[in-house]
Amino acid sequence: MYRTVIFDLDGTILNTIDDLADAGNWVCRKNGWPEHTVDEFKAMVGHGIPNLVAKFSPEGFRSPLLVVNTLSQFNQYYGAHNIEKTAPYEGIPALLERLKAAGVQLAVYSNKADEFSKVIVEHYFPGVFDFIRGKVEGVPVKPDPAGIHAVMKALGADPAETLFVGDSSVDIRTGHNAGTRTCGVTWGYRSRESLAAAGAEFMAGTVAELEAVIMEDKPCC
Repeated sequence: MYRTVIFDLDGTILNTIDDLADAGNWVCRKNGWPEHTVDEFKAMVGHGIPNLVAKFSPEGFRSPLLVVNTLSQFNQYYGAHNIEKTAPYEGIPALLERLKAAGVQLAVYSNKADEFSKVIVEHYFPGVFDFIRGKVEGVPVKPDPAGIHAVMKALGADPAETLFVGDSSVDIRTGHNAGTRTCGVTWGYRSRESLAAAGAEFMAGTVAELEAVIMEDKPCC
């Protein structure tokens, strides 16, 4: 059994894509830009909100100065509407409760802004996670390992006893860069093939399969 499990947020424990797409398309409408489909937003997420904003902005509006303005618009809308369509993936709340009861340390590490991450996770999983961390100013986004190292330090976690769970190749690379093993979940926003290509040690297509990875594999003891 892993002693610590760190979860990605978007596409892993929560399906947030509709609220993200609504916020992005609100910004597009406000500026008279073309809107995007939900599937197009799925391909854009995973690298932090500033990167998402740059991706849905037209090519001529991607300079750092213009993105700062657009990011402010996005944060204004998303901050007020980020729990309207978002929902936990089926089976995740019960899984987290079982893991917590078994004594597993639980954390979230996301490229989503730290304030948004903490508010959203606590809304849907109050008191469940031992540590929640999003994008902090001055700290590089995933797959840089700085943020996940900070999570493990806060929890006193040993990388050899830690599993990082996510839905994208960025998450898999993050875990590897931090010295943890990884499990890719296929119910999120990326394909099984991309997770395998990134070198995920484990793959889970269902919550039951994820639980088996966490509880039955013995990487350290």
